[in-house]
Amino acid sequence: MLKQHLILGIMWIIFCVLHSILANARFKKWIAIKAPDFYKNYRFCYILLAFATLGVVIDYQLQISSPLLLKPSTTFLVLGWTIMLTGAFVMFICIKKYFLNLSGLKSLVAEEVVANELRIDGVHRFVRHPLYLGTFIFIWGLLLLYPHWSLLIANSVITIYTLIAIRFEEQKLIEEFGEAYITYQKKVPMILPTLTPWHASPNAHET
Repeated sequence: MLKQHLILGIMWIIFCVLHSILANARFKKWIAIKAPDFYKNYRFCYILLAFATLGVVIDYQLQISSPLLLKPSTTFLVLGWTIMLTGAFVMFICIKKYFLNLSGLKSLVAEEVVANELRIDGVHRFVRHPLYLGTFIFIWGLLLLYPHWSLLIANSVITIYTLIAIRFEEQKLIEEFGEAYITYQKKVPMILPTLTPWHASPNAHET
């Protein structure tokens, strides 16, 4: 049983590392140079691969026998559902907002790769990375419903990886959007949302 949980942890780490490599700007630039025609659909292919590998990891996680951390009570179940659905709602808002870019479908309908846009409207006025926030809320709420060691391992790897990776993503956003993003950083928190939404100045670029 211990061996299976170690394998699970390693699988989640490999999944996260692979995600970072494939999303790395240098790697994507290399692909763009070596295979420019393929690069137009790179994001779409990346999403397909991400879902495929995620499915493999989750399938293994569901197959192993994992003991309970604790016996869930009615309070835990109600709290778990409330937290999980809140996270799912936040994730839905973000995915709906970014659907074409996140899915890679924009690359299939556009004649050329479209530059990213700095979004500082809607939920982004409360937190800079609402999709990550929603993911955290969802997975930890799910743990209250299914308090197994396997899920604790998965949540821990995902959370630690994301908190590390987000620092690099912030640097990339600064390089891409410059002073506009630096100003945004100063006004809106990264993960823990503010209760008071930030209203950008009339000169700020909102999309």
